Amino acid sequence: MLTVRPQTIFGWMLVVLFISLPTSALLSYSSSVAAETSAAAQKSAAAQKKAALRSQLFGETDSAQAAARAAQAGQFSPETYSQAEKHYRSAEKKLSRAKSIDSISSSLDKARSAYLSAAGNADIAQQTFAPALQARQDADAAQAGEFAPGEWSSAQKHLQAAIKALESGRKDSAIKRGAQAESAYRAAELAAIKNNYLAEARRLIAEAERQKVSRYAPKTLEEAKALLQQAELELNENRYDTDKARSIARRAKVQAGHAIYIKQQLHRVREEQLSEEALWLEGEAPLHKLASALDMHIDLDKGATAPTAAMSAKILALRADAAELVELKAEMAEAEEEMRILNQKLGSQSSRLMRQAEIKNKITLLESMFGFEQARVYRQGGNLLLRMVGLNFQSGQSTIQAKHFDLLAQLIKALKQFPGAQLSVEGHTDSFGSDAVNLELSQQRANAVAAYLAANMPEKFFKQMEAVGYGETRPVANNETAEGRTINRRIDLLIRPDF
Repeated sequence: MLTVRPQTIFGWMLVVLFISLPTSALLSYSSSVAAETSAAAQKSAAAQKKAALRSQLFGETDSAQAAARAAQAGQFSPETYSQAEKHYRSAEKKLSRAKSIDSISSSLDKARSAYLSAAGNADIAQQTFAPALQARQDADAAQAGEFAPGEWSSAQKHLQAAIKALESGRKDSAIKRGAQAESAYRAAELAAIKNNYLAEARRLIAEAERQKVSRYAPKTLEEAKALLQQAELELNENRYDTDKARSIARRAKVQAGHAIYIKQQLHRVREEQLSEEALWLEGEAPLHKLASALDMHIDLDKGATAPTAAMSAKILALRADAAELVELKAEMAEAEEEMRILNQKLGSQSSRLMRQAEIKNKITLLESMFGFEQARVYRQGGNLLLRMVGLNFQSGQSTIQAKHFDLLAQLIKALKQFPGAQLSVEGHTDSFGSDAVNLELSQQRANAVAAYLAANMPEKFFKQMEAVGYGETRPVANNETAEGRTINRRIDLLIRPDF
């Protein structure tokens, strides 16, 4: 049985209908299709012609516009640039309305001339206001818009006024305004730095004032205020080295919080009617808790000074033990690795074991040559690190003090145990001062020690000796304390033995 799909029937019906149409109708339909095709072609041709015309007319002006924008003319010659944009938009409007080429060209000539003038003005402005612009960049880097919005806004207004004066031909006024803008930006930068680093300390001191803390802890609060002033003075003198100011501001914040805490505790004493004895015993409780954690028993019948010293000594001993444990674990891991390799290549490892034994013997020898407060010996793989903890420098200085000559003589005796070794003399500083200054200072200190060794040891004793400064990048103690900073101003000697 033959099956005919509905779609097929519908298609044949259209064919029959089309064939049955009169010839005139067919001709009319064909003409309509041809007309539509022709109109589309004409429209496309017209668009192409218009684009070609625009490219021909606007080319030079577009280049001038790009140059003006690259020169940031909108910012540094706003009035002239605005006029250029106005003429440019007028030319575009005339083109869209098919105005005469002469009329379009007239607007474009005005726009091009204004763009070029604006670009020239912008270059002059950036040269004239270079100091102010550098100050603005520094203030922006300090996030003045966030931390000193008022000062930033004022500086912006001064710069805008200076630009406007220069663009209108009032050069003297522009220079004066530019100087004002520079000063305003510098003030905004400093205010932002201060607000960034000092805000929390200021807030706590203000809170202490609000709570009338001076009635209860006047000395502590005054110390907080003095530290805040010291931090502010430090920023005034060197706004680009914030390490020291940040440390002082942190201490000011701590003291302000401490003063508030003292006030709260004294308030509690009154409210709870605590006796002096109860308050005293409450203060001693943390000492007993700390002693318990250290597995110690303390007696406070003669005060806390002696027990505190004993606990401090215990803590220092524990820290030394922990450091030694880390070193021992590293040595054990290294020994285990060596044993694993030995199981694979026993015969070829005898020399390495001898080398390891010799290194250990050298470590023992060096440790016997120095006191704990003179130098520390560390193993770094197959190398030795001699940390001269007793060889310190005065802050900001690279001169070796005479009091260290005996220690250096002992150092030379120790180094003579390593003929043919490669020696690296490494200088280090604390974190106070700028990074660049600290790097240079550490290099000078390393150079000073290396020169001393070269002058007092046999010629060509070492295979190679170099002096390297690392600045503040490798601290071994807390830079927030004077003791820690003294330790960080040190010399390390890295010995690569020639075994």
